[in-house]
Amino acid sequence: SFYHSNGAFKFRRMSLHMGRAAAVRAATKAKTDGAKAKNNGRYAKKIIMAVKAGGPDPEQNRQLAQVIADAKVANVPKDIITRNIEKAGAATTVDFKESIFEFYGHGGVGLLINVLTDNDNRAAADVNLVAKKNSLKTAAANSVRFKFNKKARLDISSTIDEDTLMEICLECGVDDYDLRTVVDGCPLNPQDEGKSVVFVELNDMAAMRDALKAKSFPVEVKLAYVPLDGFVAINDEDFDLNLAALNAFEALDDVDSVEHNIDMTGDD
Repeated sequence: SFYHSNGAFKFRRMSLHMGRAAAVRAATKAKTDGAKAKNNGRYAKKIIMAVKAGGPDPEQNRQLAQVIADAKVANVPKDIITRNIEKAGAATTVDFKESIFEFYGHGGVGLLINVLTDNDNRAAADVNLVAKKNSLKTAAANSVRFKFNKKARLDISSTIDEDTLMEICLECGVDDYDLRTVVDGCPLNPQDEGKSVVFVELNDMAAMRDALKAKSFPVEVKLAYVPLDGFVAINDEDFDLNLAALNAFEALDDVDSVEHNIDMTGDD
């Protein structure tokens, strides 16, 4: 089980007055505009990284072709895609690097802060400042990460039923999958009605993605860290303190995503 913290915003003590699932949904709606800008910026960085790694032609650069396809599913404007492909070729364009910061949150939960930055020192300073202000404990390298399993997450912008997915998996040779269609605040599940989420092993990611696209299912692919032991139940005070920290991390330009093992469902 895992959670991408899209949707965290300042709702101190909100969980005392509404169910956690409702609080998370309210948070998601409250930061739609900010999330859109962040989404565009995230793909701009990924496009630049892909071009620098393999050139500007998506027909010759499979990595770039996939990033462009994902960006389109994520509703990134075409001009942003084009502009950043061109920008990547400029000598003055800096390189972006990926890194992960690990923390323990309130109630003993684990947090993984995924960073995509052109300035390691700035990113580290900003992330560590958020952790300090929110009283998080810095974890030793891999002490949190080893509790997570890396999976491929495919977000489908429509619903797909079990029988259809099983047939697709048989056709493309994928033996193990997990389909999620219920919207209940659980981070494994889609955030909106009418959408689906499928998890597969990393080595099945390309086959699953291509098979879904061949059946005209719009799909966005990302890597996800899935907690091996499931969600951690925490009290309302720790829940709100952790959400304040998640919100602060998400607000940082260099943070690509935040993942953790907090039980986000509670009682609605």
